[in-house]
Amino acid sequence: MRIKKGSRVTFHYELRDESGKVIDSTFGEEPVIYIQGEGEIIEGLEALMEGEEAGFEAKVTIAPEKAYGVTNEELIVFAGPENFEDNVEIELGSTVETEDPDGETIVFRIIEITEDKVYLDGNHPLANQTLDYKVEVLEVH
Repeated sequence: MRIKKGSRVTFHYELRDESGKVIDSTFGEEPVIYIQGEGEIIEGLEALMEGEEAGFEAKVTIAPEKAYGVTNEELIVFAGPENFEDNVEIELGSTVETEDPDGETIVFRIIEITEDKVYLDGNHPLANQTLDYKVEVLEVH
């Protein structure tokens, strides 16, 4: 059976950054299961696997526009330390959650701390990065 919109696909992947460092891998662990065409995985991987079948293996380089996007400067904001609840640890690299006006949860990474400001980045941590994937399709239903 070929992968098409609505197919339930089980696959393994290995993800490397531009320097070749392995960022994540499911090989040797539980594979990923997703529904093709539902936006559950990045656009570049969905496009790669469209029309393929179980047993398909490939390596692909995916540009930021087809992966986690380019950095959106509007998602880099700052707040004063007084804007955080007492139980929130303000530490470089940690994440904090808030809600947008529609009630959707937004996760921000703390990227800089000064005496009076905490800079937050709401972009995906892999935004603006070209990524190398190795994939192996296990099942298609």
